[in-house]
Amino acid sequence: MGLVWKIALWLLVSAAMLLPIAWVEGHGFLSSATIQMWAKAIVLTDGPSVFRATDAFFPPLPFAILLVMQWLSGGTGIPLPHVLSAAVGGLLAVAWYHNLLNRAAYDRVSAALVVLLLVLNPIFLRALSDGPSMMFLILGAWLFFRGLVNIRLFGTAPDMMKVGLALLIATMSHELGVLFALATLPALVLAARPSLMMVSPWGYLVSMFFPVIAAVLSLFFISAVLKTDFFAVQMLSPDIAWAGATFVAILCLLPVPLMVILRLLPQARFSMPLAGIVLTLAGMALLNRAYPVQPDPVLVAAPALGAIPVAARWWPRAALRALPLAALLLVSAALGGWAMGALGGPESRAWLQAARGGTVTNPVQDAAPVAAFLRDREQVFADVERHPDLVAALGHARNFIAAGDPAYDRVLFGGRPAGEFVVVGVDENAPVVRDRLLRALPRLKNNKDSRFDLVYNSENWMVYRVNRAGDT
Repeated sequence: MGLVWKIALWLLVSAAMLLPIAWVEGHGFLSSATIQMWAKAIVLTDGPSVFRATDAFFPPLPFAILLVMQWLSGGTGIPLPHVLSAAVGGLLAVAWYHNLLNRAAYDRVSAALVVLLLVLNPIFLRALSDGPSMMFLILGAWLFFRGLVNIRLFGTAPDMMKVGLALLIATMSHELGVLFALATLPALVLAARPSLMMVSPWGYLVSMFFPVIAAVLSLFFISAVLKTDFFAVQMLSPDIAWAGATFVAILCLLPVPLMVILRLLPQARFSMPLAGIVLTLAGMALLNRAYPVQPDPVLVAAPALGAIPVAARWWPRAALRALPLAALLLVSAALGGWAMGALGGPESRAWLQAARGGTVTNPVQDAAPVAAFLRDREQVFADVERHPDLVAALGHARNFIAAGDPAYDRVLFGGRPAGEFVVVGVDENAPVVRDRLLRALPRLKNNKDSRFDLVYNSENWMVYRVNRAGDT
């Protein structure tokens, strides 16, 4: 019955996790990460059979699970990445609760209170709405932080294996997870038991990094064979001018870990691995400044959420154990809300506006009118990889001619379209033209190509019918 109870609790908590997601989605918020992943799953399960992806397939872990969900469901109007994100969020909440209950000897009310305050942190809710990649990264970070402390306390082989598994989850879940794994190296040295470092330092490190190294090298090999980029993001300069924004956002989540470090400072077996947690987060932030795979400081800080239940486990036992911990969690929640508005990127500020009950718009809503126009059309040329919002708004990709089809490739090289329609996205503010069809047919932007008749025009979308009057 124990397992049945845990599964039932997980399903219940996961359903509860959908409520804050539904709230912000109902007010218009839909993250770009969710749109991208949802559209890729739709195209691969319900798109042209000849489709050949040219963009990156990273991250593989949440994407592979989402593909199975998309295939089993047959497609729904509900963004399936949100369902997966809620499931991982529910798993985290239940795991944190049982860890505090069984490992840290909290009573049920105190453990539930700590977990409730943790999941109500605005940064946790923001990560929940960002999609399953970020939630899997938080899961990997928590498992790593937990294993880091256990390695110093116990130093057993299972603890080392758990650290290796945690790094693998983090690396395969999010681009930021690769930087997180790189940043753990100094922390692993700092937190290691002296006996381990004296006997076999290289064996100690390789045993934990081997799964990550093998997985990353395999992905690089596959990426080279398929001639795709490893990351879907572009290595651009961060949007935030102040370099300290990420570190401040991380500090907003660390009142509990920092207080535990101060209280356990004389005990090196606790303070050293806990300091390694802070060092890992700082190193990840520094690497992200050099290789900005995630420009939003609030989301870069999100893995720090995994440090809070680890520190709470070692919170000194006292008669009123949970009250000061709850007070610090409330402070952290307030700081997280402040960081969202003061330090967050455009999507984080939009999320905050939606969470407060304001209305925001998302690309899927903007693409809904053109999707309605195309719903019953056939043989439509579209750059589905550059316009996931169109795919998500349509809900399927059966009527598209996309990358991989010889007819599509001919158009990119200057050939005449063999289909019926061409849809292109126009963004006047973009520094470069992202739509590959528009790059191949630049005169479409101003409706100056006599081979096409404009049949739909809006601020961001243009649909042309192929004019076959001159065909012989």
